[in-house]
Amino acid sequence: MRGSKHLTVVMVVAMLAVAMVPGTVGAASTDALQVGVTQDADTGDATVTVTRNETAVENATVVVESSGNYSGNGTYATGANGTVDLPNPQERVNATFTVTEGNNTTSTSVVLVPLDESLDIAVEADDANDTLTATVTQYGEAVKGASVVVNGSAYDNGTYETDANGTVEVAEPTTTTNLTFVATTDGLTAETTVAVDADDLSIAVSQDENESVTITVTEDGEAVENASVAVDGNYTDAGEYETDANGTVELIAPLQTVTVDVTAEYDGLSAETTATLQGEVAADDPFGQLVSSFVERLKDTGTDGPLGQAVSDFVTENNPGNADDKRPDHAGPKNSSDGADGEEDAPGNSGKAKNGNAGGPPEHANNDKASDEDDEETAETEQADTEDTETDDDADDESEDDDESNGNGNGGGPPEHANND
Repeated sequence: MRGSKHLTVVMVVAMLAVAMVPGTVGAASTDALQVGVTQDADTGDATVTVTRNETAVENATVVVESSGNYSGNGTYATGANGTVDLPNPQERVNATFTVTEGNNTTSTSVVLVPLDESLDIAVEADDANDTLTATVTQYGEAVKGASVVVNGSAYDNGTYETDANGTVEVAEPTTTTNLTFVATTDGLTAETTVAVDADDLSIAVSQDENESVTITVTEDGEAVENASVAVDGNYTDAGEYETDANGTVELIAPLQTVTVDVTAEYDGLSAETTATLQGEVAADDPFGQLVSSFVERLKDTGTDGPLGQAVSDFVTENNPGNADDKRPDHAGPKNSSDGADGEEDAPGNSGKAKNGNAGGPPEHANNDKASDEDDEETAETEQADTEDTETDDDADDESEDDDESNGNGNGGGPPEHANND
């Protein structure tokens, strides 16, 4: 048998007036009445106890009133032990107890609960320890040895037993969910369902006027230090980082606009997002401007190897001619290396032109001075050839004229009959 459970105690101080005598100091005498109401954990019966200075008050008048249908309503007198016994209510009622003894009157209100509804369970979250604590009480007193079943996907109807404080602890779930706690003892049952907001890791990416890029990691709105952050994409600052005391990672802006995937991990939790970072160089700016910006950045940030090698690698990886998806629409499709199918190479394309010299100038154009001399020699030769050709043509014309003038067509020699006179 468990003892009665104390619900509430109200202290009322009644002040007695004391006549003031001229030339003397008046003193006030105080009588204090204490009224307590309890319900028995085995029967649900209520007991009203009246005391003064921790001493039972006999023959005090107790008036019980309630808005509900309660058989205990009425007027009673306290016994030698200063108590009045009342029956177990059949429903929850808000009862008012007015106590009078001598010139002192006090009152208090208490909710009386039927026995079959007397068990209660409450759940609180302890964010510091990532736990949930369920407390089982009956008429406001802790219940030891009560069985508690936790109904949720993370617990699979796990069963626990309350300790001397009437509590059980379970780990806080890693995802937001609803959990139902059911407590039972001595045939009584209490149940409650709570919505649990689990620890939530968040990640955000912001950019300050196309300059610095800030990645912020928070947990339940608080900055997270030492969280692991991975940045993935065609971005000079792509890689792995760790947040500082402010929960942030600071990066520089990309050279050109790029979309990156960002992932954060901390204490078994993870969060991810995708962000578009605005670049310093516009997509339609010349490629040379992009290279120039890259060189200036290397000068500011430094490089592990030779500057020239880093620039060469960057040009090789980012030259728009290296991939069809980087070619502008007006450039048309990329041609084969031998110019097959009658397609002409686009300007600047590295494929061979039809003259076999990759669409560039003739070989002798590699030296401007030599080119000029070759051009002069070629011109003189062509002029001499032209003069010779014209001389030969003139001679042929004269020969033909002679033949025509002789009328024999034999090259201007004597007639055939002249060979035999």
